[in-house]
Amino acid sequence: MAQDFQFKYFTISQNKSALKVGTDSMLLGALTSAKNPKYALDLGAGTGVLSLMLCQKFPTLNVDAIEIDNGALQDCLLNVKKSSWSEQVHSIHGDYFNHIFSRSYDLIVSNPPFYLEHAAGMKSASKLAKHTSKEDFSMFISVVKSLLTQDGTCWIIIPHVQLDFLVGCAKRVSLFINKIIYIDAKESKPNSRIVVALSNFSTPINTSRLVIRNEDNSYTDSYINLTKEFHSKELKK
Repeated sequence: MAQDFQFKYFTISQNKSALKVGTDSMLLGALTSAKNPKYALDLGAGTGVLSLMLCQKFPTLNVDAIEIDNGALQDCLLNVKKSSWSEQVHSIHGDYFNHIFSRSYDLIVSNPPFYLEHAAGMKSASKLAKHTSKEDFSMFISVVKSLLTQDGTCWIIIPHVQLDFLVGCAKRVSLFINKIIYIDAKESKPNSRIVVALSNFSTPINTSRLVIRNEDNSYTDSYINLTKEFHSKELKK
C-alpha cells in the first residue's frame, strides 16, 4: 500500500494510482501562475494533486479534473472529498480526447505522459502511464487549443528533450510559448525538465532556471522558497 503524501493543507492518498506524487507535480503546481482564474481544467488529473494545489493558490477557483484511469479517479475522488475544496473540484471519469466539455478554461494544467517512445510490452503500470505516442501528444496540444480561452494559459511539465516537438505541435494549432522554466536536478545535472506556459497570444518568451538540489543533495533556497506553502515539513537546506 502506497504511503499517503502529506501536504501543508491537504493529504493525497495514492493507493490506486499508477503515478505517485513526485517532484514534477510539486514543481508544476508551485510554478503555475494566472491572473484571477475562474475555471481551470486538470487534464489527466491522476490523484488530483494539481487540482488541489491550484485551489490552494486560487481560493475561488473552480476545477474540472478529468482522469481516464478508474483507480486514479478513485484516489482523486477521495482526496477531493476530504479536502477543504470539495465543492470546487469536479472529478470526471473520461478520456479528454473524446469527452465533450461544456466550457472553455482560463487555466489548464497537465503533467502529461511525456516519454515519446513505444510502450508495447511494458508491464509496469507506472511505466505505461509515463509513455505516449507523438500522435497522442500532438492531439493533446490540439485539445488544449480547443479548450483554452482567448486570454487563458496552459501550464505543462515535460522533459527538456521534448521541447522542439512541443514547439512544432503548438505552432501547428497556433498556440504560443510564453514562458519556459528550465529545471536542473543539480547544477551538474542541467535540463532534466522544463515547465512551459502556452497561450493563444504571442509574447517574447520569458525564460528562467530553477535548480532543485545543491551538490551535497540538500535542497536549494530557490526550491525551498518556491514550495514552502505546499510541503508539510520544512525542507533541509
